[in-house]
Amino acid sequence: MGSAAPITCTNTKAEFGWEGLVDWLDHVVLPHAEALARLSFFACVPHPLLVPAAERLRGSGVAAGAQDCAATGDAVTGEVDAGLLAELGCRHVMLGHADRRRVFGEDDLLVARKAEAASGAGMTPLVCVGEADRVPAEVAARHVAAQVGAAAGRLDHGRPVTILYEPIWAIGSRDGATPEHAAIVLRAIKTETVGLDADFLYGGAVVPGTYTALRASADWDGVAIGRSAKDAGMLAEVTAELLDGRR
Repeated sequence: MGSAAPITCTNTKAEFGWEGLVDWLDHVVLPHAEALARLSFFACVPHPLLVPAAERLRGSGVAAGAQDCAATGDAVTGEVDAGLLAELGCRHVMLGHADRRRVFGEDDLLVARKAEAASGAGMTPLVCVGEADRVPAEVAARHVAAQVGAAAGRLDHGRPVTILYEPIWAIGSRDGATPEHAAIVLRAIKTETVGLDADFLYGGAVVPGTYTALRASADWDGVAIGRSAKDAGMLAEVTAELLDGRR
């Protein structure tokens, strides 16, 4: 377990332009910045918004992360190099999100190469994994373990990595994985990350109460929040819950 306290993050996807992002940061995130900073909170935003978002958050203890990076060895027009992101002060980069796997056909090998690039540039890869359909927990665990193993195999011993288990079928729904299902998957994930400085997050239909329920069955390091991060009231509730669960 890499973190001494619960951690959390969010992904704004492509929901905000600059004005919308500023409104969200100013009226939802920054009023809770002191508490969120204690949870190492970061928001993954589109590349064009990364630098201005970081400037807006400067001194708050809250950070902006990237939503993707180029793979090791790639130098292709339109791609964003991991070294450039690190040079701009980015510390986290999300990789293998379900959207990218579905729309662009990103497979485990490509995600693993991107994780290698991010880690080599000194950032922490946030590797997204999860099964597409509702299947028994043991089936999901085997699928997710293969995803994690591909990425972990590209990282040097002792390097930090955050694994975000987010069942694809739970994204955008109001019905996430049961704590028992998630616990079985987490055990499989941990077997693939031995030797790494790994944190483990659950995502997918996270609302107030999710983290408490998950922790009753397994030792999760935190949660990634989606729609709950867009509402100031729900964000405050989830934040308070995580702080109450501080280890």
